[in-house]
Amino acid sequence: MMQYGFPEVFESDARGIVKEVFEDIKYVLKVPMVNFIFRALANYPEFLTMAWQQVRPNMLTINMETAANKLRFPALTTVPQYDFSKDHHHQTLNHIHNIISTFQYVNPKLLLIASLLIESLADRPITTQKQIKGHIQPGIYSQMPHIDLVHIPQAPISLRTLLSDVAKTHNSFDVASDYRALANYPKFLHVTWSHLKPYISSDEYTILKSAMLNRAVNVSREEMPCSVWIDKNYLASIYSPDQIAGIMGVVSFFHQFLPGLIIENEFMRRMII
Repeated sequence: MMQYGFPEVFESDARGIVKEVFEDIKYVLKVPMVNFIFRALANYPEFLTMAWQQVRPNMLTINMETAANKLRFPALTTVPQYDFSKDHHHQTLNHIHNIISTFQYVNPKLLLIASLLIESLADRPITTQKQIKGHIQPGIYSQMPHIDLVHIPQAPISLRTLLSDVAKTHNSFDVASDYRALANYPKFLHVTWSHLKPYISSDEYTILKSAMLNRAVNVSREEMPCSVWIDKNYLASIYSPDQIAGIMGVVSFFHQFLPGLIIENEFMRRMII
């Protein structure tokens, strides 16, 4: 575990039940990495296991894919274009595009998961059964790229400065996996961030982010076919009040944070086209 910002359990450090859950998360969500929300919740293994068991059935349904698609392409107006081929080989740009597409695919699913958990932890569990429209086949998509995350304390000073600015602009404790993956391509990240940073302070971004947060909660209630109910009595039997507050803080943080990441990924996707 790297002690930077949010404490997290990296895949390489996962053991026992956490390792098993991590492998199943990748298998079910169909992506080649374990995202930040799960790495942070892995500090509470019993909760991570219980929460994943609760949301997992929904993640294998067409209902979920339909719901995620409603969140995947926010309606940005004008996005600047930039000729990245000046600084990057075609194969490199293709890999960057695939990284962005991977996060664009999975982040709406993560927002749905965070919405389901936050509602349940707030005593508003998803209990109404919806008809299952069909099931999806689990398994990581073969065309998805291998994704390495930059470990920020070990990064060059110029890159650490950039990522620190990303965290500061987001008013965040840490830097999302999306940016840590793209930090392997510093020239690309410097250019895109120079355009993204002012956009994040725009009225359009603020309005889109708020609308997406509300839409995610509504969609999770309207579309998810399987109940999600976190037993707080069970939590209280294994965690202290401070630890439960920590769990709720982690879930709440990512619930608020993910809508912005979805918008920013769409911004970068359009810039690189």
